[in-house]
Amino acid sequence: MILRQTTRFALAAMLAITSIALTANAQQPKPVSDSAQTLNLSNTQVLRIQGLLQSQATELRSLNQEVQARREALENALVANNPVIVSMAVLALDASEKALENTRQANQKNLLSLLNEDQKQLFKSYLTKSARSSD
Repeated sequence: MILRQTTRFALAAMLAITSIALTANAQQPKPVSDSAQTLNLSNTQVLRIQGLLQSQATELRSLNQEVQARREALENALVANNPVIVSMAVLALDASEKALENTRQANQKNLLSLLNEDQKQLFKSYLTKSARSSD
């Protein structure tokens, strides 16, 4: 009974992980020059945004690597077929994915602080369209 529940939970977790990975790979950011023209950014805004993106890149790269390592740990736990290790791996992966998402949201907030109201509306519209196309 417990093994069956753990197996179902592990399979659901793997399905969720695969779904997240496919969604992440489907999103292709526009080049900065295209975005600058679309949002009508000033040169000062472009420079500030480039600096912001560069400073965030290292943190995001580190968090992405952590998520990947947690996914691999979960896969290994599933192969080992140990419910305790699987549960711990799922919780660790969940925590890493939440940290990554929280960082992305904070980064988006920082980016929005550099835009005027019209640019914010264009940016939010772009995000909405991008989210719909990745579904």
